[in-house]
Amino acid sequence: MVFQGLEECAMVSKLERERSALAAAEKELEERRQKLAELEREEAERELNRLIKKVGQDTAIALLELAVKVKPKVAISALEKLGG
Repeated sequence: MVFQGLEECAMVSKLERERSALAAAEKELEERRQKLAELEREEAERELNRLIKKVGQDTAIALLELAVKVKPKVAISALEKLGG
């Protein structure tokens, strides 16, 4: 009978360890997702800055303003057709 009590205690302890490990893994996964989102934002910002530098700030602003006027999808489609 004493051993049965110890086995139950060991099982509870094992379950708690598993729950704790799972919670830690979920927390780490969420942190990694947040880090990935931040890296993606940084990469997009670098790419935007590179392209603005390539065409010039005034040209980039003019392109974006025109794209907003004609709807971005229409502007992208038209530019893709021109670009071949």
